[in-house]
Amino acid sequence: MTLIQASLFAVLVAALLGIAWWSVSDYAEAQLRANVKTDMASLLQAAADRTLDMQIRQRVAVMPVGPDYYLLTDAAGNRIAGNLRYRPSVAGWQTVPLQGALGKDNSDADEVHLYATRLPDGRWLVAGSDNRSVVELSELLSRRFLEIGVSALLLVLLTGGIGGWLYMRRIDALGELAERALEGEADFVIARSGKNDEFDRLANRFHRMLTRMHVLMDGMRQVSNDIAHDLRTPLMRMRQRLESGSDPHANEMGLRDSLQRALTEVDDLLATFRALLRIASVESRQRRSGFDELDLSALFDALAETYRPVAEDLGQQLSANIEAGRRLRGDQALLTQMLANLIENALHHTPAGSRIHLDLQSSADRLIGRVTDSGSGIPVADRERVLRRFVRLDSSRSTPGSGLGLALVSAVADLHGIQLSLRDADPGLTVELDFPLAA
Repeated sequence: MTLIQASLFAVLVAALLGIAWWSVSDYAEAQLRANVKTDMASLLQAAADRTLDMQIRQRVAVMPVGPDYYLLTDAAGNRIAGNLRYRPSVAGWQTVPLQGALGKDNSDADEVHLYATRLPDGRWLVAGSDNRSVVELSELLSRRFLEIGVSALLLVLLTGGIGGWLYMRRIDALGELAERALEGEADFVIARSGKNDEFDRLANRFHRMLTRMHVLMDGMRQVSNDIAHDLRTPLMRMRQRLESGSDPHANEMGLRDSLQRALTEVDDLLATFRALLRIASVESRQRRSGFDELDLSALFDALAETYRPVAEDLGQQLSANIEAGRRLRGDQALLTQMLANLIENALHHTPAGSRIHLDLQSSADRLIGRVTDSGSGIPVADRERVLRRFVRLDSSRSTPGSGLGLALVSAVADLHGIQLSLRDADPGLTVELDFPLAA
């Protein structure tokens, strides 16, 4: 229990005790008035029997100073019998100070509840009771409620203190873990209570955050190494072209060729940086604001028609089996780029005579897209790694490409909530896209 929770609990207890005190006091006063009305009914019966004076004198003789009070006056208001010094003027209930009603003080009560009625012969009959029982009950309740309140407050403070100490221990443990993570430690375990309380949920999020942070840090280190390789090679080639072009003995044709090749290298570098910026834009998740409902089946069909002649030119065969009418919320440009990257990847990494197949099918709760080729595939150990930036299975990095195509595919899939997996096609590779069903 936190300090705020403890404070709220204390306020709630105080409010409940106050309501209980008020309710009991109100009930006691109502019961007092009910007793007076019962007493008045008995006296009215005595008046009918012409024994009223005697009844009042007998009662006053038994209890001359309360808590019950009586008064019988003539029509002019002069007292005939009773223990009250009170001149009634109106019928019904009156609450008056006890000192004024008796002509003296009484420390056990402070007021008296009187009920007055006029008899048929013009006389006044008054019956009443002081509130000493209500005062005594209120004082008793006040003492008991004070004891309960103090006990509850001490319990709340104790519970809040222990709870706060336990919470601070868990917060400190998370803080120490964060410090270790900042120092680069990757092997960490977050303790959980197993109660699935707010701290367990916080620990789970914290663990995912630290795991993600280390993945990103490892990725940054890998990117730094890979980008150094990818930039060094074209920069060295560019330098060689420019050196050749600066040779005073080079002819005009050789100079133009060197400059053209240098421009090609610059274009490749710019394309790499554009791809990096595009991936960063996708991973920032800002593109979600542009999501709209689109026809995914039509998108698959259009890409199949676009790349079928390209495959034929390369001596390959591209086929498609696309279920019509499948829709999805997403960014059409990014989804087009994702599927185009997968198709181009299959075209570029499979030999002539290979088959490439596009598939989009739905079931009761799934919408699955697949791009399958009959090439050499990707080893199981490398399938997760190839989805990172600048990762290429060609460790010498001598073949064309930047290693960013599948990284962009992974980023777009993550943005759209698509489950991306790489599977054996036996032979070849199947890239499976598990799309979220449109609501």
